[in-house]
Amino acid sequence: MDVVERSSTRIYSLSTGPTLPEWLGERARRNLSKRDSAIRRRIELLQDFQMPCASSRLRQSHDGRYILAAGTYHPRIRVYELEEMGMKFETYLDSEVVDMTFLGSDYGKIAMLLDNRTISFRAPYGIHTTMRIPTFGRAMAYEPTTCELLVACSGKGRSTTTDGTGSRTGSDGGEVYRINLEEGRFSAPLVYSATS
Repeated sequence: MDVVERSSTRIYSLSTGPTLPEWLGERARRNLSKRDSAIRRRIELLQDFQMPCASSRLRQSHDGRYILAAGTYHPRIRVYELEEMGMKFETYLDSEVVDMTFLGSDYGKIAMLLDNRTISFRAPYGIHTTMRIPTFGRAMAYEPTTCELLVACSGKGRSTTTDGTGSRTGSDGGEVYRINLEEGRFSAPLVYSATS
C-alpha cells in the first residue's frame, strides 16, 4: 500500500504492491509472508464487495464469518464469506429491504423486512415463506431465547381512555409486533407512545 500526501491530505493506493496468484496454496502463502515484509503488510480486500447502485443495510453474522448486504435497484441481497474473501451468493427480491437479521449463527436462516409490508424468511434452499404485517415496519430484531421476531412499526399508539375502551387516540407512537417463530403466529403486540 502506497501513501501519498498532497496538501495535507493522505491518499492511500490499495492497488499497488505485490499480489499473490489465486492458485497459490495456503501453506505457500504463509511461507511467502514469513519471508517478505511487503507481502506481510499488504491489504486483502473482500472481492465483489459492492452493489451496482447503492447498499442500504449491512449485517454481520453472530459467528463473524459472513456479511449480509442489501442493495437497492434492483433490490437484492448478497452474502459474503470473510474466510474465503468473496461472495457466497446473490438473490434478487421483489421490493427493497428496510431491515434484516440473521436467525441463526450463519447465513442459513435470514429474515428480511421489506418496504411492501412483508417479512421474507430465507432458508438455504431459497425463500421459505413470506408474512404480511399490518403496518409499515421500521426496524426488526430477533430474540433467540423466546424465538420471537420483533418488528417496530410506526403509527398511532393505543391508549386507554377513562371509560377503558382502548380506542385509538391522536398521540404519536406505534406497535412492536411479536412474531413467534416456533409457533408460526403473531403474539400480542407491544404498544408504545412518544412522550413530549
